[in-house]
Amino acid sequence: MAGMVHQLINIMKEQTERQTELYGLSLEEKEAIVKNDIEQLQNLLGLKNMVLSQTHRLEKQRIALVEDIADVTGNKKDDIALSDVIEILKDKPEEQEELREVGNALRESVEKLKEINEVNKSLIESSLEFVEYSLNALRSTIAPEPVEYPTLKKPLADENGGAGTYNTTG
Repeated sequence: MAGMVHQLINIMKEQTERQTELYGLSLEEKEAIVKNDIEQLQNLLGLKNMVLSQTHRLEKQRIALVEDIADVTGNKKDDIALSDVIEILKDKPEEQEELREVGNALRESVEKLKEINEVNKSLIESSLEFVEYSLNALRSTIAPEPVEYPTLKKPLADENGGAGTYNTTG
């Protein structure tokens, strides 16, 4: 069990590193959005996708390891949380404290990432609204005014009884 706990701690440390890396990329993304640097945004998106795939791999490993710990300790796989693993380690205070610290660090890095992603989302939405407004303004200046043609009425007879002019007033 001690080996599994150390593996869990190492995986969570690596997850925290990946979350911190994503945070840095998200900060760069914010700057690229503000500068409207599409090329930089595309590069950052590629980098973020690579880090996200690593993060997903680590998350699967973490879940599998916690499930293994649940099996070893007789807990249900679906019911065990990090706090339960920490409680299981009450007779090993050093490992317990290290796991608690790593869990807090991971939680904090995820929260920071959520915050910057919300900022980036708002900036992108604002940029899209501005683009839509600009396109609408451009369309209204380019589009010609619709031409209204008069409707033709029956011919009016002139004073001589012949064909006259058409009534264009409706």
